[in-house]
Amino acid sequence: MTASSSSKPNALLFGLGSIGGVYASILARSGAADTSVVARSNYAAVKDKGFDLQSEKFGDHHLVFDGVYRDTKEAAASGKVFDYVLCANKALLDAKPSLAETLAPVITPNVTSIVLLQNGVGAEAPLHAAFPNTTIISAVVWTGAKVLPASEAGVPRVQQFAREQLTIGVDATPGLDAAVERARLARLVEVLQKGGGTCEVVDDIQSARWIKVVWNCAWNTLTTVTRLRTNHIFGSSPGAAEFAVQLMSEVVAVARAKGLTVPEGTERDLLKQCQAVGGPGLPSSMMFDNEAGRPMEVEVILGTPVREGQRLGVPVPILTTLYTIIKALDWRNANPETAAAPGP
Repeated sequence: MTASSSSKPNALLFGLGSIGGVYASILARSGAADTSVVARSNYAAVKDKGFDLQSEKFGDHHLVFDGVYRDTKEAAASGKVFDYVLCANKALLDAKPSLAETLAPVITPNVTSIVLLQNGVGAEAPLHAAFPNTTIISAVVWTGAKVLPASEAGVPRVQQFAREQLTIGVDATPGLDAAVERARLARLVEVLQKGGGTCEVVDDIQSARWIKVVWNCAWNTLTTVTRLRTNHIFGSSPGAAEFAVQLMSEVVAVARAKGLTVPEGTERDLLKQCQAVGGPGLPSSMMFDNEAGRPMEVEVILGTPVREGQRLGVPVPILTTLYTIIKALDWRNANPETAAAPGP
């Protein structure tokens, strides 16, 4: 097996969609990591033709990765020992097989660090359980990106637009040396920064993740159930904006009951950020997934806050209502023939 040198770590990006495409490109542009990708849906094109990044921040680049694999088993068979496995796939806590089962072939205990570039809260716990000797690095992604149609030459493409930033930190693993975990984080951040990436390193990553899920709980859910962008929602009734604030307040209450730090006024600040977007406002990835009939990130965005609210005795009636509705939509997407069957 081939281990990385001390100066150039082996990195594997799992989930080469919009966010995965941006961060695989940042890693490759850095020149400071051996960068491999698991490209499940576009494997042949990425392997044969490379990958294009179109970016407001970085400019346009054609990239060729050091390794392109169909799945994690093929990546493991390459002989590389991965220092970092970055997960930019959709965060589906109820997926079969689980993320832990999917990653198992490429995880080397006490060597590999798992890096979560995903929405929501609650994804770290099953990874800690499955890999007790592995550092878990968790990141809040504040990056605009979308997958573009392939170029005329058939090259897969992703576009990065507006902001690019990670808020990133260690989700501490019990029993592991904290200094070693911080050093693994610092090494990754150095590579990302050499590729032009923006990283804000924080000690309390869970508070940062919960602040992001306050945002996601509001805009992902409301755009999904209404099938409207945010400014159209705000214009649809006098109480729409205040309803969004009440929804966010439930999530904030749960986070604070967990002992996390959420600054006063977070709900109003996030509302102002959303309302500052012009035109029809923001859509969401959950809205697009629902309209396309794809699985949605219901559990990490809504399910974990609902369950934590119930566990801690925090009332979450709006969250529970939206969770129930969106779970039903998710079931419909997973069972389209049954859902479309005529009644008696």
